[in-house]
Amino acid sequence: MQNSQLGISESGFSDVAAIVTAMTHEERYCIEETVRAVANDGAIAQLILCVESSNYWIEPILSDWLVDSRIEIVRFSMAPPGAIRNQALAYVKLPWVAYCDGDDIWEPNKIAIQRQVANDTGADFVGADHYIANQAGVVCAFALARNLPVTSSWLVRTAVMKQYPFNNTLMIREDGDWWIRTHGKVSKVRCSRILLRYRVRLMSLSSGTRSKQRKIKITTLARYPIIKWIILALTGLIWFAYRCRYYVWLKSWENEQSEAIKKMNLLNEPTTNISGKS
Repeated sequence: MQNSQLGISESGFSDVAAIVTAMTHEERYCIEETVRAVANDGAIAQLILCVESSNYWIEPILSDWLVDSRIEIVRFSMAPPGAIRNQALAYVKLPWVAYCDGDDIWEPNKIAIQRQVANDTGADFVGADHYIANQAGVVCAFALARNLPVTSSWLVRTAVMKQYPFNNTLMIREDGDWWIRTHGKVSKVRCSRILLRYRVRLMSLSSGTRSKQRKIKITTLARYPIIKWIILALTGLIWFAYRCRYYVWLKSWENEQSEAIKKMNLLNEPTTNISGKS
């Protein structure tokens, strides 16, 4: 067994828990590759794998990995992504938490690299850049990620996620909601290295969003080899030109921020019964 599988980090960091969410049956085709990439990151000392209550396929698929004492399978009733991540946070025993969707793929030493950035900058949050990959996991393009990093790239202090949880009710864009609500409250930096392959699946919760539709078009065009290399060259040059340490805040988010905070406060208000007791 490799050092990374024993939770021994060559980087010196072993204080990060990973929350991997695989709540849909479609993710069964990807989950072994995802868990392998997460478990092989030496900075990961705990891996919480979230599956749906009636899941029947996770143990057979991951039979070779379940000997790893860091891995814990936790079953939840189906709920929005943010709600699942919030519930999984109760199982985290370490000061840092990283997220990964069950179909995405971390690049080698992703967390060790981000953890070093957090150590050097004192930031509470470190995002990373990503490739856009097709359903087979083949890289098709470089993503810009100048404004908002995808959730599978996040490394965050556990205390921060407990103080500022995801919105439990949002089926999509829960990451953007969190990003906007925590602006100016959480110290965020960008690790401008590509540390993730974001897999574009046709059947996912975000398939109807404009962002996902753009990614689907890119991976569709990249089926043609010449077009694929043109896309890689162009997006690679743009990505390289716009690398920086901090994320770019959009002016359009300013109005959304107060509204998002207001909605979250309403969700957190205690309910009252007829007697007036909470």
